Amino acid sequence: MTDREIIERVKQDNYSAALNGLYHSLPLVKKFITANNGTTNDAEDIFQDALVILCKKIRTENFSLTAPLKSYLFAIVKNCWFQELRQRKKMPVSEPVNDIGIAEQDEEPEFVFAKKAFNSLGEKCRQLLSLFYFNKMNYKMIAAAMAFGDEHTAKNQKYRCLQKAKEHYSMLLKNDSHE
Repeated sequence: MTDREIIERVKQDNYSAALNGLYHSLPLVKKFITANNGTTNDAEDIFQDALVILCKKIRTENFSLTAPLKSYLFAIVKNCWFQELRQRKKMPVSEPVNDIGIAEQDEEPEFVFAKKAFNSLGEKCRQLLSLFYFNKMNYKMIAAAMAFGDEHTAKNQKYRCLQKAKEHYSMLLKNDSHE
């Protein structure tokens, strides 16, 4: 079933047929969530939540698909899962879980400052930069995942966030050299 057919079926309230076309993404979701501190039950719950969010978005007047539906759904899954992890106060496996003080002893000061600069950004900036640099998402996918108007807005926002991170990094380096 094509993306367009799935979207049309959702708009016509024919959810069962539409969602059958999306369930082929569930194994990928399970793999992602179990690799990031989750269980298969978590994956199924998050997948269901993501499907509800996707259907609501499709039914809005100004919905425009700018990425493959599977990618769009997966971006929603990632956002839902990372939000769930924040609520549980857990970090994804891809981030170091050990005590920050111990980890920093073994790392170069520049890397420690870069992490601090990144962590000092707001949640939206950290999410945007993570989607771009770590998840290798393009601007269209980021715009869809973060509900920006278009890819140009996503690109501008990424630039602003990166500039803010660079400012924080420079400030940390400057303060460290004065100690």
